[in-house]
Amino acid sequence: MKKKELCVKTKRMMIQPMSDEEIEIMIEASDSDELCSAYSEMLLGCERDPENRIWYAPWKITLKKDDTYIGTLSFKGPVKDNVVEIGYGILSDQEGKGYTTEAVQAMTQWAFGNANVVFIEAETEPENRASQRILEKCGFVPDGEGQEGPRFVLEKPLTNWTAIYMLFGISIGTALGTSFNSIGIGLSLGLCFGISIGAALDSSAKKDRKKLLEQRGDRKQK
Repeated sequence: MKKKELCVKTKRMMIQPMSDEEIEIMIEASDSDELCSAYSEMLLGCERDPENRIWYAPWKITLKKDDTYIGTLSFKGPVKDNVVEIGYGILSDQEGKGYTTEAVQAMTQWAFGNANVVFIEAETEPENRASQRILEKCGFVPDGEGQEGPRFVLEKPLTNWTAIYMLFGISIGTALGTSFNSIGIGLSLGLCFGISIGAALDSSAKKDRKKLLEQRGDRKQK
Protein backbone atom coordinates (compact mmCIF):
# COMPACT_ATOMS: atom_id res chain seq x y z
CA MET A 1 0.00 0.00 0.00
CA LYS A 2 1.34 3.43 -0.95
CA LYS A 3 2.18 5.60 2.03
CA LYS A 4 -0.23 8.50 2.37
CA GLU A 5 1.47 11.84 1.72
CA LEU A 6 1.42 14.37 4.52
CA CYS A 7 -0.78 17.36 3.68
CA VAL A 8 -2.14 20.14 5.88
CA LYS A 9 -5.30 21.62 4.40
CA THR A 10 -6.88 25.01 5.02
CA LYS A 11 -10.01 26.60 3.58
CA ARG A 12 -8.16 27.74 0.47
CA MET A 13 -4.81 25.95 0.45
CA MET A 14 -2.88 22.71 0.66
CA ILE A 15 0.49 22.70 2.41
CA GLN A 16 2.86 19.78 1.80
CA PRO A 17 6.55 19.06 2.51
CA MET A 18 8.59 19.09 -0.69
CA SER A 19 10.45 16.02 -1.92
CA ASP A 20 14.23 16.16 -2.33
CA GLU A 21 13.71 16.41 -6.09
CA GLU A 22 11.39 19.40 -5.70
CA ILE A 23 13.90 21.14 -3.45
CA GLU A 24 16.65 20.57 -6.03
CA ILE A 25 14.42 22.15 -8.70
CA MET A 26 13.85 25.17 -6.41
CA ILE A 27 17.61 25.55 -5.98
CA GLU A 28 18.26 25.40 -9.72
CA ALA A 29 15.45 27.83 -10.54
CA SER A 30 16.34 30.44 -7.91
CA ASP A 31 18.31 33.52 -8.94
CA SER A 32 18.96 34.51 -5.31
CA ASP A 33 22.20 33.37 -3.68
CA GLU A 34 20.54 33.73 -0.28
CA LEU A 35 17.62 31.49 -1.23
CA CYS A 36 19.91 28.96 -2.91
CA SER A 37 21.95 28.74 0.27
CA ALA A 38 18.82 28.37 2.43
CA TYR A 39 17.28 25.66 0.23
CA SER A 40 20.61 23.83 -0.01
CA GLU A 41 20.85 23.79 3.77
CA MET A 42 17.28 22.45 4.01
CA LEU A 43 18.07 19.70 1.49
CA LEU A 44 21.18 18.74 3.40
CA GLY A 45 19.12 18.42 6.58
CA CYS A 46 16.57 16.22 4.79
CA GLU A 47 19.30 13.92 3.48
CA ARG A 48 21.27 13.80 6.72
CA ASP A 49 18.30 13.24 9.04
CA PRO A 50 15.48 11.57 7.05
CA GLU A 51 13.48 10.69 10.18
CA ASN A 52 13.07 14.42 10.86
CA ARG A 53 12.94 15.63 7.24
CA ILE A 54 9.56 17.37 7.69
CA TRP A 55 11.27 19.77 10.11
CA TYR A 56 13.96 20.60 7.54
CA ALA A 57 12.05 20.56 4.25
CA PRO A 58 10.30 23.58 2.79
CA TRP A 59 6.54 23.02 2.59
CA LYS A 60 4.97 24.12 -0.70
CA ILE A 61 1.76 26.12 -0.47
CA THR A 62 -0.71 25.63 -3.33
CA LEU A 63 -4.26 26.84 -3.90
CA LYS A 64 -6.98 24.19 -3.77
CA LYS A 65 -8.97 25.66 -6.63
CA ASP A 66 -6.30 25.32 -9.32
CA ASP A 67 -3.14 23.91 -7.67
CA THR A 68 -1.32 27.22 -8.18
CA TYR A 69 1.98 27.43 -6.28
CA ILE A 70 2.03 30.58 -4.14
CA GLY A 71 4.94 30.18 -1.72
CA THR A 72 6.64 28.11 0.96
CA LEU A 73 6.67 27.67 4.69
CA SER A 74 9.30 25.84 6.72
CA PHE A 75 10.54 24.94 10.15
CA LYS A 76 14.22 25.55 10.81
CA GLY A 77 15.13 22.12 12.10
CA PRO A 78 13.58 19.57 14.46
CA VAL A 79 12.21 20.21 17.94
CA LYS A 80 14.86 21.30 20.42
CA ASP A 81 14.06 22.09 24.06
CA ASN A 82 10.33 22.03 23.15
CA VAL A 83 10.89 24.77 20.54
CA VAL A 84 10.63 24.93 16.76
CA GLU A 85 11.18 27.99 14.58
CA ILE A 86 8.94 28.81 11.64
CA GLY A 87 9.64 30.80 8.49
CA TYR A 88 7.49 31.62 5.45
CA GLY A 89 7.38 33.41 2.14
CA ILE A 90 4.53 34.16 -0.26
CA LEU A 91 5.07 35.23 -3.88
CA SER A 92 4.77 38.99 -4.24
CA ASP A 93 1.81 38.79 -6.63
CA GLN A 94 -0.11 36.77 -4.02
CA GLU A 95 0.48 39.12 -1.08
CA GLY A 96 -2.36 41.02 0.57
CA LYS A 97 -4.87 38.16 0.26
CA GLY A 98 -4.49 36.68 3.74
CA TYR A 99 -2.74 33.55 2.49
CA THR A 100 0.27 33.86 4.79
CA THR A 101 -1.85 34.31 7.91
CA GLU A 102 -4.01 31.33 6.94
CA ALA A 103 -0.95 29.16 6.31
CA VAL A 104 0.85 30.13 9.53
CA GLN A 105 -2.27 29.50 11.61
CA ALA A 106 -2.70 26.05 10.08
CA MET A 107 0.92 25.05 10.47
CA THR A 108 1.24 26.23 14.05
CA GLN A 109 -1.81 24.13 14.92
CA TRP A 110 -0.21 21.18 13.13
CA ALA A 111 3.08 21.68 14.98
CA PHE A 112 1.32 21.82 18.35
CA GLY A 113 -0.17 18.44 17.50
CA ASN A 114 3.33 17.08 18.14
CA ALA A 115 3.63 16.37 21.86
CA ASN A 116 7.15 17.81 22.24
CA VAL A 117 6.34 21.19 20.66
CA VAL A 118 5.39 23.77 23.30
CA PHE A 119 6.83 26.96 21.80
CA ILE A 120 6.97 28.17 18.19
CA GLU A 121 9.36 30.99 17.44
CA ALA A 122 9.71 33.29 14.44
CA GLU A 123 12.15 36.07 13.60
CA THR A 124 11.65 38.99 11.24
CA GLU A 125 13.80 41.73 9.83
CA PRO A 126 13.44 44.91 11.94
CA GLU A 127 11.76 46.87 9.14
CA ASN A 128 9.41 44.09 8.03
CA ARG A 129 6.26 45.29 9.74
CA ALA A 130 4.02 43.29 7.39
CA SER A 131 5.54 40.02 8.62
CA GLN A 132 5.32 41.19 12.22
CA ARG A 133 1.62 41.99 11.81
CA ILE A 134 1.01 38.51 10.40
CA LEU A 135 2.63 36.95 13.46
CA GLU A 136 0.58 39.15 15.76
CA LYS A 137 -2.63 38.11 13.97
CA CYS A 138 -1.63 34.49 14.58
CA GLY A 139 -1.21 35.07 18.32
CA PHE A 140 2.57 35.47 18.48
CA VAL A 141 3.94 37.94 21.02
CA PRO A 142 7.26 39.86 21.04
CA ASP A 143 10.08 37.87 22.66
CA GLY A 144 13.22 39.95 22.47
CA GLU A 145 15.80 39.97 19.71
CA GLY A 146 16.96 37.07 17.55
CA GLN A 147 19.81 36.74 15.07
CA GLU A 148 17.73 38.18 12.21
CA GLY A 149 15.81 40.82 14.17
CA PRO A 150 12.76 40.95 16.45
CA ARG A 151 11.77 37.50 17.72
CA PHE A 152 8.17 36.43 18.36
CA VAL A 153 6.86 33.37 20.19
CA LEU A 154 3.60 31.43 20.28
CA GLU A 155 2.94 29.20 23.30
CA LYS A 156 0.89 26.02 23.10
CA PRO A 157 -2.44 26.43 24.94
CA LEU A 158 -2.87 24.28 28.03
CA THR A 159 -5.56 21.62 27.85
CA ASN A 160 -8.56 22.35 30.10
CA TRP A 161 -8.68 18.98 31.85
CA THR A 162 -11.26 20.16 34.40
CA ALA A 163 -13.82 20.82 31.66
CA ILE A 164 -13.05 17.53 29.94
CA TYR A 165 -13.33 15.45 33.09
CA MET A 166 -16.41 17.34 34.23
CA LEU A 167 -18.17 16.08 31.08
CA PHE A 168 -16.77 12.62 31.76
CA GLY A 169 -18.11 12.90 35.32
CA ILE A 170 -21.57 13.83 34.06
CA SER A 171 -21.57 10.72 31.87
CA ILE A 172 -20.53 8.50 34.77
CA GLY A 173 -22.93 10.27 37.13
CA THR A 174 -25.86 9.72 34.79
CA ALA A 175 -25.08 6.00 34.64
CA LEU A 176 -24.71 5.80 38.43
CA GLY A 177 -27.89 7.78 38.95
CA THR A 178 -29.80 5.37 36.76
CA SER A 179 -28.44 2.43 38.75
CA PHE A 180 -29.28 4.07 42.10
CA ASN A 181 -32.61 5.30 40.77
CA SER A 182 -31.49 8.82 41.72
CA ILE A 183 -30.05 10.98 38.94
CA GLY A 184 -29.29 13.81 41.39
CA ILE A 185 -27.06 11.68 43.62
CA GLY A 186 -25.38 10.07 40.63
CA LEU A 187 -24.61 13.41 39.00
CA SER A 188 -23.23 14.81 42.25
CA LEU A 189 -20.88 11.86 42.68
CA GLY A 190 -19.85 11.90 39.02
CA LEU A 191 -19.18 15.65 38.98
CA CYS A 192 -17.14 15.49 42.19
CA PHE A 193 -15.06 12.70 40.73
CA GLY A 194 -14.59 14.37 37.35
CA ILE A 195 -13.78 17.83 38.69
CA SER A 196 -11.31 16.43 41.24
CA ILE A 197 -9.39 14.46 38.61
CA GLY A 198 -9.48 17.33 36.11
CA ALA A 199 -8.30 19.89 38.66
CA ALA A 200 -5.40 17.65 39.66
CA LEU A 201 -4.34 17.24 36.03
CA ASP A 202 -4.66 21.01 35.40
CA SER A 203 -2.50 21.76 38.43
CA SER A 204 0.16 19.29 37.28
CA ALA A 205 0.13 20.69 33.73
CA LYS A 206 0.55 24.26 35.01
CA LYS A 207 3.52 23.24 37.14
CA ASP A 208 5.14 21.50 34.18
CA ARG A 209 4.55 24.54 31.95
CA LYS A 210 5.99 26.89 34.58
CA LYS A 211 9.13 24.76 34.68
CA LEU A 212 9.45 24.85 30.88
CA LEU A 213 9.01 28.64 30.86
CA GLU A 214 11.72 29.01 33.50
CA GLN A 215 14.06 26.73 31.55
CA ARG A 216 13.40 28.69 28.37
CA GLY A 217 14.11 31.94 30.18
CA ASP A 218 17.41 30.55 31.49
CA ARG A 219 18.47 29.44 27.99
CA LYS A 220 17.67 32.86 26.50
CA GLN A 221 19.92 34.56 29.05
CA LYS A 222 22.91 32.38 28.18
